[in-house]
Amino acid sequence: MVLLLLSLTCYAQEQKTLKVDYSKIEKFVKSNDNQFEQLIARFENGDTTLTLEDIANIYYGSFYSTEYSYIDASKSLEDKMKEKDYADAFILCKEELKQSPASLDLLFKASICAQKTGVSENVYSQRIVQILDVIFASGDGRSEKTAYKVVAVSDEYFIIYAVFGANLKAQALVGHCDVMTVYEDEAPDETVDLYFDVSLHLSQLNAIF
Repeated sequence: MVLLLLSLTCYAQEQKTLKVDYSKIEKFVKSNDNQFEQLIARFENGDTTLTLEDIANIYYGSFYSTEYSYIDASKSLEDKMKEKDYADAFILCKEELKQSPASLDLLFKASICAQKTGVSENVYSQRIVQILDVIFASGDGRSEKTAYKVVAVSDEYFIIYAVFGANLKAQALVGHCDVMTVYEDEAPDETVDLYFDVSLHLSQLNAIF
């Protein structure tokens, strides 16, 4: 658990801070269609000059867009990944990324498929890093007030398992946050609580029900 705490501390020290204003992002997306489309195109093409604010508009803005959405991999894609049919899975990844260009789940799968099929995965890996930079700049994950702001619940699991290399012990909803209690293999009795702001996800559920 010491390693995880060190990782959290390092991320907090290395990252810039970013105040994420959902209402401002929503207004930008809904009143600047052309600019938003241009940002998406630059992001898809691997533009390294995009700022944290640009990526925040892309990542969180996908929630408010009528042209794009934020989805995880389809069942068809999941099945192809399980079958290790990476060529067909890659085709599906690229198609689904057109609808959800900032999905961490899809980008991660696309990077795997690219590696397995002999294609450079750099553009997908770079997009993952850009999105993670925004999430880690949105908070430090140590309290409800400073929670990491994420669009999808799957992003929480990606950060826990793929980024921090931790395991999930318990999960609880506290206010607008998912509190994920995690541990490392080396010290299963030592836990850390990670806070994820899931306001967007909750608002979507409220709209449905």
